[in-house]
Amino acid sequence: MTEALAATPEKTDPARAWDDLGRLLHRRLILIYLTASIAATGTGALFFLFGLDFSAYQKQLVLGLLAPLAALPQVFADISVIGRHVAPIRAFFAALPGPSARSLAAPALARALNLPLYTAARVLFLHAPILAVSLTVACSLANAWLGLGLAPWQFALVYATIVVFASGHAIYEYLAVKSAVKPVLPHIRAHVDEAARDEVPRVLPLKMRLQLLLVFAFVACVPLAALGFTVMLKLGRLLERVGMHEAASIEGPLEVWVLLLVVGGSSVALFLAKMLSRDIASSAEGLVEAMQRVERGEVSAELVVASTDEFAEAYRGFNRMTHGLVERERLRDAFGRYVAPELAEEVMKHGVSMGGSLVRATVIFADIRGFTSLSEAMSPVEVVSLLNRYFAAVSPPIRAEGGFINKFGGDSLLAVFGAPVPASDHAERAARAALGVRTALARFNEREVAEGRAVLRIGIGVHTGEMVAGSVGSPDRMEYTVIGDVVNVAARIEGLTKELGTDILLSEAAYERAKDIIPAQPMPKVAVRGKAEPIVVYAVVDPA
Repeated sequence: MTEALAATPEKTDPARAWDDLGRLLHRRLILIYLTASIAATGTGALFFLFGLDFSAYQKQLVLGLLAPLAALPQVFADISVIGRHVAPIRAFFAALPGPSARSLAAPALARALNLPLYTAARVLFLHAPILAVSLTVACSLANAWLGLGLAPWQFALVYATIVVFASGHAIYEYLAVKSAVKPVLPHIRAHVDEAARDEVPRVLPLKMRLQLLLVFAFVACVPLAALGFTVMLKLGRLLERVGMHEAASIEGPLEVWVLLLVVGGSSVALFLAKMLSRDIASSAEGLVEAMQRVERGEVSAELVVASTDEFAEAYRGFNRMTHGLVERERLRDAFGRYVAPELAEEVMKHGVSMGGSLVRATVIFADIRGFTSLSEAMSPVEVVSLLNRYFAAVSPPIRAEGGFINKFGGDSLLAVFGAPVPASDHAERAARAALGVRTALARFNEREVAEGRAVLRIGIGVHTGEMVAGSVGSPDRMEYTVIGDVVNVAARIEGLTKELGTDILLSEAAYERAKDIIPAQPMPKVAVRGKAEPIVVYAVVDPA
């Protein structure tokens, strides 16, 4: 049945298949309840037959008639409540694959996570009390009409038996239901909004430490208390039967001794249980805390392996994971220095794919004027140092406007706006970036002059149009780039800046899209290589 719950429904009739999954979970919960009830009732009957001081007539009447009759209200109540508990989950599966299922997914997930706790609460606060009340009523009527003859102390024994076996029943159902629900959780989570998938409202937390303490309390304390209680009752009955007149002198010290054994044994058991649960819970909490640190970005988080249990392997696995994350971050950092961060992120997420697509975007082409003569007077190391300082100064304004720096070509720079990340206002972004580069270069030159170095002059050409953007190269080495006449024209426009006595020129296409945000004046029509007709360009002036 677990495999059936975990399986994905067939595609032939998805609506019925999903509904069957909800019904299958409901049937499994009822089966768990019946199994636990039969086991608890059977063990309790053996305890009643051989462990308690009842007459043969009382045993026959209680087990043969009264207990089955008293169990009927409890069975009906349990099955009814199980149906109500599982109803939100069944409603969700019944709505699949329709659109209404998404609104039912979060309540279904909360109910599925709470179901084990609801089950244990049902056994302790509904199942056991109804059984106790029904059995009390039945036995009282049998006392009056059938001569059952149950004394108050015998009723106390029955209640003690119910408490002991109901506690075991509750723990069993809690663990069994927790296991039964696990296979359906992925199906429900898949339809919950990703942001709320791990922060489900109305979920009642039950810490591992408390779960362990409850189990230990049942295993150690409840049997000890029941044993002490029944032993003293049996002893009292035995002393009455033999007619001992000084029973109190025997029972008093023995009651103190039994009480000391029960309290002392329970205290030691709970103390040891607390130590063990604290050790297990602290190991789990340490793992959770470390994972939260990784979630906050501390990928170098590491756990100290200080045990030899299963947590040791979990800690080692976590450390291997974080070491891998550190290496991945180093690769991402190195990769991001050689390609644009957005392109590096795309490759890290989706891998490499060759091919291109037609996009409408804006390009900036910037070049240092007179760089050849300038570099001839410098050593290669000085040339590289100058370029690194220059590119470090002018790149931030481009990146701030969402520009993709496609390549550094010696002393030139090509930046694209609108690819690979689409942007409807690509021309406006490029125009603002060009002004930002002008301002950044002025600050750069101030520092260069202050340190006794020459100033740089640059030209910037901006053009808008359609181009092909994508990965170009061979399968073992490729480059993301933009190709087309737009790139060539931007380079030609940059070449006109020196001739026209300005540093930033916009093509007519770029100006028409950015004229509302950037001051520019038209220049005389000029001929450019590769174009049959002269083109109109606009010189960007300083904002007022």
